[in-house]
Amino acid sequence: EGYILLRSQGCIACHSIDGTRLVGPSFLGVFGSQRNVVTSSGEKTVTADEKYIINSIYEPDDEVVAGFAKGLMKSYKGIITEDQLPIITDYLKTLKGNN
Repeated sequence: EGYILLRSQGCIACHSIDGTRLVGPSFLGVFGSQRNVVTSSGEKTVTADEKYIINSIYEPDDEVVAGFAKGLMKSYKGIITEDQLPIITDYLKTLKGNN
């Protein structure tokens, strides 16, 4: 269900599930990983947990993974519902690996 939701919203066009680098970082191994991100106040390291994933969906330019461009991903606020967020995060938890 999570994959179908991500595919229907076009997420898979920019984010791979197999570790391949595309326009955005791969979803493989993302959940629970440490991410170096760029914010308005500089670089920092964050854990890709539920809060990070939700913020990335709704406010994609807040914390952009280092090495990827800001301004490419639109906000999915009002498009992906709060009820759909656990479906996405639960699916991302299944994509074990390192990117």
